[in-house]
Amino acid sequence: MIYVLKNMDVLQRMPWLLQDAAFKKLASLADMAMLSKENRIKYDEALRKYRDTIAVLEGQYLEGMEKGMEKGMEKGRKESNLESAKKMKDDGLDPSVISKYTGLTIEEINGIDTIPSA
Repeated sequence: MIYVLKNMDVLQRMPWLLQDAAFKKLASLADMAMLSKENRIKYDEALRKYRDTIAVLEGQYLEGMEKGMEKGMEKGRKESNLESAKKMKDDGLDPSVISKYTGLTIEEINGIDTIPSA
């Protein structure tokens, strides 16, 4: 707080938006300093729960993004394998050979004629 008082002229030279943010932060610090010990403990616990919730949500979001990326990449690989298998089948390769190199099942390879090409 003393730092702020000593450097008030610097704060007044800041752009208005930064001044507003700085003074709001100072006001919230002053409000917390005025809390009773019991209310300060409640405040700290609520803040801790809030931060924990944010951390969990961020973790879930990142996990979901990762799963989505994996699913999308797998779908892309499958489509690429189907495309390659169609070309191999058109060239007359045996379905067991196509299966060996694409990882597709014989049933998937036999059903390729029903899949529209891209």
